[in-house]
Amino acid sequence: MKRFLKMMALALSAVLLVSCAACSKGEEGGGGNDSKAGFSKESLCIVYEGAKYQVNVKADKILAALGEPAGTTSQVSCHYSDNGDEYYYDYYFGEGEYAGSAEDYTDVLRVHTVPLKKGEDYVCDFDCYTTKVTTDKGITVGSSFDDVKAAYGDGYTDEGDGFYTYYAGEALPDTPRVMFHVVDNAVEYFSVSAAINI
Repeated sequence: MKRFLKMMALALSAVLLVSCAACSKGEEGGGGNDSKAGFSKESLCIVYEGAKYQVNVKADKILAALGEPAGTTSQVSCHYSDNGDEYYYDYYFGEGEYAGSAEDYTDVLRVHTVPLKKGEDYVCDFDCYTTKVTTDKGITVGSSFDDVKAAYGDGYTDEGDGFYTYYAGEALPDTPRVMFHVVDNAVEYFSVSAAINI
């Protein structure tokens, strides 16, 4: 009887191993849940010149990659001992020439930072009004909303007035997110936010 039970246990183990291997093979081959499809926390970044830059990480690498900003504004922080900063990169007017307001943004990237640690600025969010950057799935200014849904799925929140937000968790003010502003079925701008309040 013991021998029979051992043989049954071995047979059951073999069946489980084969079925697990089939499941993982199916996922890699495109069957099952594809972890690369849809919105996830890995989507909380922009792509600039082929490199990904996340929010909620030190700002030095992205700021170095972007070069000299057209302008910088310091923002008073309610939560930190130092001020946060906003960097403007203007691809329409050229380096150092931007002096407009948000309503004038034509081809601009804004990077907001916050001093999470003494002397260390972290990326709070990216506001993207330019095709110079994309999301992790290649969505940029001018992409259609159909492209957005094909890339990230239908798990967005319709905020009204053309704003569609993908939250990395519950739809709350302090939840990291990617938001698209859509006008006439085209992305006018998008933002990627760590939702760190300054």
